[in-house]
Amino acid sequence: MTATVDVIIVNYNTRDRTLECIGSVLDQRLPAHRVILVDNGSTDGSVEAISSAYPEVLVVDVGENVGFARGVNRGVRAGHGEFVLLLNPDATAFPGSLEALLRFALAHPEHGVYGGRTVREDGSLDPSSCWGAPSLWSLLCFATGLTTVFRGSRLFDPESLGDWRRDSVREVPIVTGCLLLARRADWELLGGMDERFFLYGEDAEFSARAWKRGFRPVVVPDAVIQHDVGGSTGSSGRKMAMVMAGKVTYLWAVWPRLLAVIGILLLQAGSGVRGVLEIATGSRRRTWRDVWGLRGAWRRGYPRAERTLFGRTPPPGSVRPKAPRPLVVQAEPAFRTQRANPYNRDLYRAMQRRGARVGDLNYWHMLFRRTDVVHLHWPDLSFLTGPRRLIHITRLTLFYGTLALSRPRGTVMVWTVHNVSSHEERSSRRIRSAAHRLLMRNIDGILALTEGGLTAARAAYPELAATPGAVTRHGHYRDAYDFSISRAEARDRLGLPADAKVVASVGQIRDYKNVPHLVRTFRETDADAVLMVSGSAPKPLASQIRATAGEDPRVRLDLRFLPDDELPTLLAAADLVVLPYRRIQNSGSAILALSANRPVLVPDLGAMRELQADIGGEWVRLYDGELGADDLLASLDWACAPIREESVDVSSYDWDAIALSTMDAFEEFRQKSRARNTGSVL
Repeated sequence: MTATVDVIIVNYNTRDRTLECIGSVLDQRLPAHRVILVDNGSTDGSVEAISSAYPEVLVVDVGENVGFARGVNRGVRAGHGEFVLLLNPDATAFPGSLEALLRFALAHPEHGVYGGRTVREDGSLDPSSCWGAPSLWSLLCFATGLTTVFRGSRLFDPESLGDWRRDSVREVPIVTGCLLLARRADWELLGGMDERFFLYGEDAEFSARAWKRGFRPVVVPDAVIQHDVGGSTGSSGRKMAMVMAGKVTYLWAVWPRLLAVIGILLLQAGSGVRGVLEIATGSRRRTWRDVWGLRGAWRRGYPRAERTLFGRTPPPGSVRPKAPRPLVVQAEPAFRTQRANPYNRDLYRAMQRRGARVGDLNYWHMLFRRTDVVHLHWPDLSFLTGPRRLIHITRLTLFYGTLALSRPRGTVMVWTVHNVSSHEERSSRRIRSAAHRLLMRNIDGILALTEGGLTAARAAYPELAATPGAVTRHGHYRDAYDFSISRAEARDRLGLPADAKVVASVGQIRDYKNVPHLVRTFRETDADAVLMVSGSAPKPLASQIRATAGEDPRVRLDLRFLPDDELPTLLAAADLVVLPYRRIQNSGSAILALSANRPVLVPDLGAMRELQADIGGEWVRLYDGELGADDLLASLDWACAPIREESVDVSSYDWDAIALSTMDAFEEFRQKSRARNTGSVL
């Protein structure tokens, strides 16, 4: 590991605990890390003691108590490490814990926010490293006392996450700030901590923002800290009032206004019920009575609650201006097909990271929630799949009827033309014709993956001649798969000779991919080589492939669905990936192979020449007409020749850049749609 880490600790009058915390961090075996201590105007000699004991620590002396969120942001601004790690001053890290957390983050960048496991001094579990997100149900349970009666119940105390011991890797709604790791780039993309918060709740809002941007906060159980919860605030009604102020601020920041008002009323009800119970039972504790007495402060949330709870006036910059309205996209499909092909998932996660709200097509949401863009990819697959024509008609009616009702609120429909004609004819000719007419009448903009693809789409569909269009590339697959396995290790796993020449066809098999012809052509050669055909195929096609392969020992067939963890091994073992399409416009399979740094042989059809120009002729080889034995032999020699670097440059296929161009195109289509509807001319 070579990543640099800035460890941010915010201290306020916890000198001794902070010294222990820093010592535990410096004992870690992180490759390159620096401790940044933000002191919030401590009066217990913290700055002097820490500077004396640990001169290597960078101390940011704020001079006043600015709270946790603002203190963290100041600490982050003072550093420049690749990663930012937040650690509470009343926490001590177990040996190897921070290293384990960093190692997991490097291996799984898609999560964005990483937490660990917290234990008490006696070693028992402290569940406060993560929480479930507040919901109307969880607040109703709090208001009625059910969370107290059924503490730890999945049903009645859902924010506790049930009886989960934090002992397995698991995605969670909220990673708390007692131990939180994030890449600096992701931290800056999210905007850091919301400085409206003073203490408590800021980590919950940060996690909610991360989820909206497409990250998936996760707990890593190998990262363990001992945590004295609230060690810098004490245990009192005042502390609980701070927690309540944080919850209120979270509701205002994350929930719609009406739901936030209801949620705050439920919080007040719950604190009142608990206060009454303290009186009724003669309890000496006054926690909830004090919370009830301070409700005038906390029910308005931060930053206003600072005046009563902390005796200070919040700085003007602590009130964040209203954020611009996010782009809301419903895609067909968005995430539901990620197991078969991560293309859509990676596109929309990148869009989420840029602030868009993306989900799979939902008619209820189209009718009753704002939807800016409905994004279609493969209309025939979406609406005409299956043998029952009545279902096809129902799908078309439901979709276009709902779209018509949604349009007055500004919804536009965009189609990414992956192929100018469907690979398979579905439904009846009459229904296909009706589906085509409905599609053409309702398109507000088209996207293509290449310039040639955009030209081909307009040529194939004259109705689109005046429809706005844009080019957004197909992104790479390097974030979707682990391509670190070596060629030698892959061949050892697959039982392939280390020195053999290996041709591969990997991925879902369909008729247009012409795999039987590849097998036939390979068998016509006398090459001392191996052909691997791997991927699921319909039964008739699978039977045809097996019959064509015959008993040739050079041909290895594995005609089943390939799990994600097997694809990199199959590609790593290959010298050449051959994709002998009968017809094609764009090829995700070619980009998958190139993402794994494998040369590809493809026909000179569709956008394959553009792909060769982008990536380079040393990685992409074209052939004319039908693939012949001579083409295959020459291409295998070409693939095995030492004429290329070890890695393909796929920087022009970066998902974040593609997401930005897609969102720009959506905005352009929306503007032109509004102009048409108002009769204005652009």
